[in-house]
Amino acid sequence: MNEIILGLGVVIIAAVLQGSFIAPMSYVKSWKWENSWAIFSILGMFVFNWILSFLIVPSLGQIYHAASLSTLSIPAIFGILWGFGAICFGLGMTAVGLALGYAIIMGLVLSCGAFIPMVVLHPADFSTPKGILVVIGLLVMILGIILFGQAGIRKEAEQAGSTGKITRGSGFSMKVGLLICIAAGLLSCLTNVGFALSKDLVQLALEFKTGELWAGNAIWFILFSFGGIVNLAYCVYLFKKNKSFANYFVKESGRNLVLIGLMSLMWIGSFVIYGVGARMMGTWGTVIGWSVFIALSIAIGGFWGIAQGEWTKTTFKVRKLAYYGISILLAAILIFAYSGTK
Repeated sequence: MNEIILGLGVVIIAAVLQGSFIAPMSYVKSWKWENSWAIFSILGMFVFNWILSFLIVPSLGQIYHAASLSTLSIPAIFGILWGFGAICFGLGMTAVGLALGYAIIMGLVLSCGAFIPMVVLHPADFSTPKGILVVIGLLVMILGIILFGQAGIRKEAEQAGSTGKITRGSGFSMKVGLLICIAAGLLSCLTNVGFALSKDLVQLALEFKTGELWAGNAIWFILFSFGGIVNLAYCVYLFKKNKSFANYFVKESGRNLVLIGLMSLMWIGSFVIYGVGARMMGTWGTVIGWSVFIALSIAIGGFWGIAQGEWTKTTFKVRKLAYYGISILLAAILIFAYSGTK
């Protein structure tokens, strides 16, 4: 039990980083979305991902050489699908705003990302106290997302379509933005599904003397590298379409690079730390740990949206609804944490 509680503590640290990583993008100037997202993809999905992976798993090359094609294909396929989800994530956030977009996307990421591994890995546990508590936590989580999402929709109506700093220049309507967010949530949850289903690769990493808690990095290297290819390809397409590559030569580019570098490091760091926490929690790490990871990151993302002024010029009634949604998300975290003791 102590190991599970300690693992939850590690997951909470990861969630703070995950909930905060998008915030630096709000302060980027003179770049279009693709300028920021291309640098984020290069740094987060390749540079920082590769550096951390080789530092943490020194025998990474030997592990992949010994792995079968089917073992390597699992994180690769899920990485490609996640890559499309990451694109939708960025586009959805620009269309509907930080607070609302993050709640919708990460809510779907949580519910699907936790439910699918639970069905695959623990099908007999739905009727146990632990399984029942996890399902209750997911239902409470969905309620919090509904309330927070409703508050976001009312916010947009009161602000006549204003969606916050991060969304300036977005050409998407609210309805299209919501559809993009739904697609982003369904595809983005596949990081955890791919992580949960790559047990053979983790076992192989352990056989090559990788530390028990760090073996998951053998998965992230492949998954995010393949996802990065998809993201970069889309950014190149946008460079040609919008003729926006020249934006890299504006005077604010140095400052923007620092901001996106911070964003990238926080993002990949959150997954590395989550992997450690999930491993500490044992076989339920990808269910309970993932639920806490995403639920708390949604709450943190909501607070960032409020702090950045996305909820200004709204009535107290709308802001109160948003606070209720965040409070319920935090209550769901307590339920997930308690389920870990069962």
